[in-house]
Amino acid sequence: MDTSELLARRLISQGLAPTPAREGMRNGRDVAARLLALQAQNYPAGIRALGLRCGLDDAAITDEVRTLELVRSWPQRGTLHFLHAADVRWMSKLLYPRVANSQRGRRAALGLSEEMVTRARQALLEAVSSPLTRKEIYEVFSAAGIDPGDSRGSHLLRAFGGEGEVVQGPRRGAQEIFLRVDALGVEQFEPSDPFAELAARYVAGHGPVGVADLMAWSALSKSQALKAFASIDAVQVEAAGQLMWMPHWHHDVSAEDIQHALELRLGLPAFDEYLLGYANKDLVLPPHLRGDILTPNGLSWPWVMQGGVAVASLRGT
Repeated sequence: MDTSELLARRLISQGLAPTPAREGMRNGRDVAARLLALQAQNYPAGIRALGLRCGLDDAAITDEVRTLELVRSWPQRGTLHFLHAADVRWMSKLLYPRVANSQRGRRAALGLSEEMVTRARQALLEAVSSPLTRKEIYEVFSAAGIDPGDSRGSHLLRAFGGEGEVVQGPRRGAQEIFLRVDALGVEQFEPSDPFAELAARYVAGHGPVGVADLMAWSALSKSQALKAFASIDAVQVEAAGQLMWMPHWHHDVSAEDIQHALELRLGLPAFDEYLLGYANKDLVLPPHLRGDILTPNGLSWPWVMQGGVAVASLRGT
């Protein structure tokens, strides 16, 4: 499989290019369930990324956040993502341990002991059965004897969110709202084999993908990624010089579907999953545009994609 076909198939898997080979996505819940998690530290960009893949405007996606069908949390890489509300706990329990140790390593410099973290967790979980703003949560920490200043409050929120107990719900004006997962009113999905579930849905929403892609996306180790791929039924192909996996329904993707995907010209938001969902960004970003679309320290701007690759940055527009 050449690079153009690889990129076209990824556009199709992500729902950015159509195909009759698979049912389309009807709403943001479908998108989040199929792609598992979409990076969303930029709130409007995350909303737009969901809408692009199901043909809905930002207001419709925001309504799904308001009704707690979509939530923001930190399931992987210590970064905010939009998820289907039912997927928060199992994904967090599977992936958060990969970043937990590095987070714990920062606590001494922040003046946080493990006893203080335990105390803050207990206070927070008792308080967020009802939605609270960030400011209100920091007041909960203060009442428990933990000063939230100097980044301690944000560190604790990321940690407790990563553990799968706290999520961001709809905004209250410009303020972020947090609540317990148990208060969402959505039954949490519990896969019998979390590694297989992760791999199967990652392949379905991103494929073709290789071991390095799953490692970069999830922060799993190489042995864990290999174990995950070995546990699923998927098509193995050679692409970009490596072994990759894609779902069986790609056998029904036609040459016309591939050509149409490569003819598409789309404006994509900052941090879009088509770029951040894979290890090798060079397949999509030409060197002269990279710094204006995605920087090494993680800043991102909206951009224009054509033929599966970036053709312009929308930085500053």
